Amino acid sequence: MGIIKKAGLTALIVLLSLLVLPSVYAAKTCIYEFQSLGCPHCAKVEAFLNDLESEYNLDVRYIDANKESKLFADLLGKYEVPMDEWGLVPTVFIGDYYCIGDSPCISNLEQKIIENEGAVCPDNKDGYNHNASVQPRRETIEFTFAGITGLALVDAVNPCALAVLVILLSTILLRDPEKKSKALHAGIAFTFAVYFCYFIMGALIVFGLKWVTSATSLSTLWLYKAFGVFAIIIGILNIKDYFKYGAGGFVMEVPMKWRPKMKEFISSVTSTRGAFLVGIIVSLFLLPCTSGPYFVAGGLLAGVQWMTALPWLAYYNLLFVAPMIIITLVVYGGLTAVGEISGWRERNIRRLHLFAGIILVALGIAMVAGLV
Repeated sequence: MGIIKKAGLTALIVLLSLLVLPSVYAAKTCIYEFQSLGCPHCAKVEAFLNDLESEYNLDVRYIDANKESKLFADLLGKYEVPMDEWGLVPTVFIGDYYCIGDSPCISNLEQKIIENEGAVCPDNKDGYNHNASVQPRRETIEFTFAGITGLALVDAVNPCALAVLVILLSTILLRDPEKKSKALHAGIAFTFAVYFCYFIMGALIVFGLKWVTSATSLSTLWLYKAFGVFAIIIGILNIKDYFKYGAGGFVMEVPMKWRPKMKEFISSVTSTRGAFLVGIIVSLFLLPCTSGPYFVAGGLLAGVQWMTALPWLAYYNLLFVAPMIIITLVVYGGLTAVGEISGWRERNIRRLHLFAGIILVALGIAMVAGLV
């Protein structure tokens, strides 16, 4: 009797194995979703696919449309996607089917999963193999530390910002040459005001760019590359001011006609509170000549979540105001005179433009080429 029970138990185990093992070892249905971080439409499709993974045997791979642009373009061609739809995200490939946009994908994907059960990964379809090592991942555009730092440094050495602070300190020290502490407090208040205003304006830039990508079909990928082109243009204009300062009737600084009014505002400073208020007003004068790098940085940060973007925005602006803090402390410590700083700026203004231009052009090329 014991032998019969053991034989029956063995048979039952074998039977269950035959039923279970095929489902365990069945080929997974491979799906590629090309997306951009910060794209709300991509997030909807990703959430939908996450739910389907609990019901079907899937191998879903979330791919950075920017970093895997070659694979993306190859698949768009392989699947004969119309050229006017190239670059749009989210784009999903499964078996012989593709869909673009959250509504079409969410409406049709479950049925296509059933029809394409066990489908190989799209880059292996019909023997095609661009990159069989593509791995599942959630992250997409990765702006780099070097990119954000480089843009901030370009802003930090901007001749406009340095000129404004020099005028402020000169005004205060000429009025009260013995009261350097007053210059210190005014310089810090002015710098904090500029930091505060620029942080708010940067957040508005990022918000605006996020809204553009969410309210339209514009891909974060193409927006990112567009800002790369913008960086190249701004960089070339800065380099222009190195070789021929003011060529074309303009310089990459505060417009000449605005400068008298700006100096008038700064000369009105009589207290720390006044320096803070003037810092807020002067920020509006500074923005036109510093907006190039800042908008490029906004384009980088628009592709990430707010909780990631805000600390980077704070870091960017800290670097931006760092020279203001250094100059204020140097003057307060008596290590140099304001006139010497002003003279240094005038002697090196072209070099500052060249430095800014080279960084912007290099970064722009890297953005367009997908290197950052």
